[in-house]
Amino acid sequence: LRDAIDALARDTNSVVAALERVAGEQGGVALPGYTHMQPAMPSSVALWAGGFAAELADDRAALARVLNRTEQNPLGSAAGYGVPNLPLDREATRVALGFTSTQEPVTAVQLSRGKAEAALVFEIAVLLGDLGRLASDVLLFYTSEFAYVSLPAEMTTGSSIMPQKRNPDVFELVRGAQPTALGALQEILGITAKLTSGYHRDLQRLKAPLFRSIDLAADVLAIMAHALPNVRFKPENIALPPELYAAEQANELVVKQGLPFREAYRRIAALLKRKDES
Repeated sequence: LRDAIDALARDTNSVVAALERVAGEQGGVALPGYTHMQPAMPSSVALWAGGFAAELADDRAALARVLNRTEQNPLGSAAGYGVPNLPLDREATRVALGFTSTQEPVTAVQLSRGKAEAALVFEIAVLLGDLGRLASDVLLFYTSEFAYVSLPAEMTTGSSIMPQKRNPDVFELVRGAQPTALGALQEILGITAKLTSGYHRDLQRLKAPLFRSIDLAADVLAIMAHALPNVRFKPENIALPPELYAAEQANELVVKQGLPFREAYRRIAALLKRKDES
């Protein structure tokens, strides 16, 4: 688990770096910011990529916090009740393997099984959720109706029956990854939910959902770190209509004329309505 967490943290760093590269190279491109799937306020590629980079950095930090549950040395607990009459030096194995403490009493070891696994898979699910939302934006931007971005041919696939289409399958698979981790988390929590204390063979079933989640997260992080720098925004297709500045104009009335915001809101709304009617 410690090795897996370290590897996932490094891989998350790679995606953060890829987003920072997008922001550095294309950050000045203007974008409409959306709320409720409607154009709302001005934004930019720098804000878009930076927001996801910040959240992924937070996910990376959360992965590191899972290490707290993996830092206790379980060795010497055997099946859950120690090893009578054998003078094992649990401190020696703690030092040799780099644990920060020894898990005491020995009965706590079996009771703790599944907790670090669940904590890690939970954080993987959160991480995959952020990557899925990022992929969803790219998929929306890639539609012919938006055409905000282009993707290289090697990152898309041809349609099985429609010769004119290039499909962004990679990002669709990223978007669909989180449910696997959510299912694995439920599986892990369910396995340990009703167990009595001590060792049970049921616990071996923790491995499959755990490994499945780790492998999936590693794959998704690797492909996103590779794919994101190849997403190219097309400023010629991106328009920011004047109404996106409505909130800015209302705030300007508040600051310069001392109006209550509600009144400033109404004036700008009425002005926009008159423009629409004309």
